[in-house]
Amino acid sequence: MKIFEVLKFGIERLGKRKNAVLDCEVILANVLGEEKEYLIAHSEEDVHDDLVKLFKVYLGRIQSGESIAYITHEKEFFGLNFYVDRRVLVPRPETELLVENVLNFIVTNESEGRTFRILDVGTGSGNIAISLAKTLQDQKPGILDQILALDISEDALDVARINVEQYGLEDKIQLYQSDLLEVVDVGEDYDVIVANLPYIGEVVNNEVEENVKKHEPNGALFAGHDGLSLYKKMFQQIKDKEIKFNLLVGEFGEGQRKGLGELLSKYFEQNWRIEKDLAKKDRVFIVEN
Repeated sequence: MKIFEVLKFGIERLGKRKNAVLDCEVILANVLGEEKEYLIAHSEEDVHDDLVKLFKVYLGRIQSGESIAYITHEKEFFGLNFYVDRRVLVPRPETELLVENVLNFIVTNESEGRTFRILDVGTGSGNIAISLAKTLQDQKPGILDQILALDISEDALDVARINVEQYGLEDKIQLYQSDLLEVVDVGEDYDVIVANLPYIGEVVNNEVEENVKKHEPNGALFAGHDGLSLYKKMFQQIKDKEIKFNLLVGEFGEGQRKGLGELLSKYFEQNWRIEKDLAKKDRVFIVEN
């Protein structure tokens, strides 16, 4: 089969699936080891039978609901490409709001000679820590002291390590296995704490696509009865360990504003606010000291 014939077959097989054309182009380019643009310029080129078979296997995985990022092992986030597999969640566009808030804070508070220490809790693929480190390295060299990136999952840290090494950020990002802030010393002082913890509830606030539940690591999705148990635990750790910070920013889900607001008021009085994402949904909490 020629490239254009393989694409046609794939598009017909995916039927009315949203982004069927783009998905077929992405996975065929991946199978061929080429960029998408190659497909257009070489549409009459023959595709080896073994590669056609692999393409069909990938189509089946897409039809089963698996994220295309797990098939190509690549996901773009904040303008960077990250290696991902089923050991970590696929980075979501709305999480870029966390990165933007941290960068805005640093730009607003920078002064001559000041450097910033950042704590990234629940780092997963490392997408937040790496996006921050790479952006600051490129735009404001020398302003970043260090990022301590934590995750309870050793598997997730293995993926994060691949991404840290890919961008040559080993001197700026330290990765540690930790149950939230378990490894953080009492009295530590960070300029920024950023957290994207599991926040899907097991009983309430548990709206999640079946495909996500089926294919992505449940340990990175669910957090107790209402999805807020890990944030509550982290807030308590901050209090018990007397951890100081200037900015605390985290992501949460739809329907959790009331419960999260009660937690924030309990631990941080009124020094917090909520921001919406591009879909006008409550998405990010911000605490400033």
